[in-house]
Amino acid sequence: MASDFEHWVLSTLLLTTFICLAQSAENYTFPNDPEYFNEEGAQRLLNRVNDVYWASATVYRQYADDTLSPEILMREKLRPFYETMQKFDWRNFVDPLLRRQFEVILRGAKYPPIDYKFKRATNTLKNMSRKKWVCNKNELTNCQMAFVHQIKSVFTNSDDLDELKYYWKEWRNKMPTDVKEALHYYISYYKNLSTADMAPSAFWYDQYEDPDLLYELENLMKAIRPFYREMHAHLRNVLRHKYGNDVIPPTGLIPHHLLEQVTYQAWKKETVLKNPFPQRKLPNLQTELDGVGLKPFDLVNISVQFFSSMGFRNFTEEFMSEHFIEMEPGTGGPDCKSRIFDFGEIELHYCPRVYYKKLLQTHADITAVQYAIAKNNFRVGLNQEACPGFGAALGEAVILSVSNPKHLQQRLGLLQNYEYDDILNLNRLYRMAAHTLLTLPTYFVHEKLWVDIIDGKVPPEHYNCHYWNLMQKYMGVEPPLQTDPGVYDMPYKFYEGIVDQHRSTKKIFDEFLGYQIYRVICLNIGEFERRNAYKPLDNCDFYGNKFAGKFLYDMMSSGSSKPWREVIKPLTWIHATNMTATAFLEYFEPLNTWISDDNINKNLRVGWMPIDKCKLGIVPPNATTVVY
Repeated sequence: MASDFEHWVLSTLLLTTFICLAQSAENYTFPNDPEYFNEEGAQRLLNRVNDVYWASATVYRQYADDTLSPEILMREKLRPFYETMQKFDWRNFVDPLLRRQFEVILRGAKYPPIDYKFKRATNTLKNMSRKKWVCNKNELTNCQMAFVHQIKSVFTNSDDLDELKYYWKEWRNKMPTDVKEALHYYISYYKNLSTADMAPSAFWYDQYEDPDLLYELENLMKAIRPFYREMHAHLRNVLRHKYGNDVIPPTGLIPHHLLEQVTYQAWKKETVLKNPFPQRKLPNLQTELDGVGLKPFDLVNISVQFFSSMGFRNFTEEFMSEHFIEMEPGTGGPDCKSRIFDFGEIELHYCPRVYYKKLLQTHADITAVQYAIAKNNFRVGLNQEACPGFGAALGEAVILSVSNPKHLQQRLGLLQNYEYDDILNLNRLYRMAAHTLLTLPTYFVHEKLWVDIIDGKVPPEHYNCHYWNLMQKYMGVEPPLQTDPGVYDMPYKFYEGIVDQHRSTKKIFDEFLGYQIYRVICLNIGEFERRNAYKPLDNCDFYGNKFAGKFLYDMMSSGSSKPWREVIKPLTWIHATNMTATAFLEYFEPLNTWISDDNINKNLRVGWMPIDKCKLGIVPPNATTVVY
């Protein structure tokens, strides 16, 4: 793995190259005569913009260190053109694509040039989960534990409550000051962007073309709240049986370290979770994959074949041999994450390991490759994804198709000794919900907290208590321990979530929209019928269906030529342009029904009592009733 110095050398080389390209762009002079500032002149200027863009994209692929997103770097390389582009009366162009191209490119003009401070803060927040600062509980002189590699493993494998509490608290108390400084830099960065007409959050949602997107995300949370509350009551009961009655406070809130344990153990064989029908064991898919002897490139081939079956153009052997590259062992982090270059010439650097999660992720990777090929038919500006997370939503829809029992059995030849009846399927949905239903509100809390902070709705001294008030309201969770004064208790995903590549908005967006895309395809191809137990949404497969392929391709081939809300109009018969939670809830409806009935049968209370953490622990008058 490259050292920090090597990353610095690579990024310096990359930025130096961008500067050279930018200087080349600056050397391009555009006539200052007003008669040139027409649509024909705009086309000539954009030809030059396009040339610089593609040259820079090639450089990025060769020297990228992943500190800054390609979107930010591409925005930066076009900076020398912004002043000239703003001289055009582009809003009145006749050509709608030309208008759209100017609109998308000129978003970058609102942002200041990137500098060393921005890059340093970004690097700090992106890599904090891998930095080693926590001391081993059993060897206090050994303070080389990082969250992702070591502490996450403790939460995944340990049932020792004292151990879990120790690492939960120490990771927060020992957090280096540069992390907090980087967070405050980003807060100031967005606050300084604000104008009389645009709040900081309007810039945060600029690429979604909706300054009020948070309200739509909150409506999604409201829609899934009844399901979440039932799941919360169920998990609270499971944790009481596992650890004793004293582990859950009288308020009914779940201590945060235990919720983290549940989410990290969602797919673990031995877990604190209890499947609805524990006597019916879920299959070991790793054993299944080992049994058919797949190699890493086989996962790529399987994923490519999925798209070919739906009518996508076949990749040539030359394309696959030159553009799909196996990563070196040990690269890609603990999840062996692939790297996809879709700016300029496309490359996929795929994981050299074979396991079930990677089989699914590889299908999402090939979705990204197909999306890149489709949108790269457009010129610069229009060749972006419709909005951040749109490509991931397409990938999520594909994953839902290839991960269901029908596809695994009929198309991949797995699970031949298992019959997925309603009972076994409830166990599968339960594990999926433990992973998805519990993380979506987490990302929303991070999103809500961040927007409230940058918009100045909460003072700095209340950042931490406001976080816990949100965690109580949306998740029914409280801190297990009191951290040191001045410490922020947010997990590493909050910090990562304000960096462009990993922003929490994408996570919420791609999950809900992914289910929405999946549902409309399943309805149209007859694989899903409402109120038909023989055609449930959770067992729909796109494989071999040309309609599904065309539907996906049409969404891909729009690029950013029109706003994402226009792109998703075909998702509903009334051509609605908003996201809904309908598909998500219909997918998990069998589980939601079972858990609700089970909670009633066990006489479990649903809900919890809040305590305003920003009022120094003073219990509000209505704290004796279940509010959320």
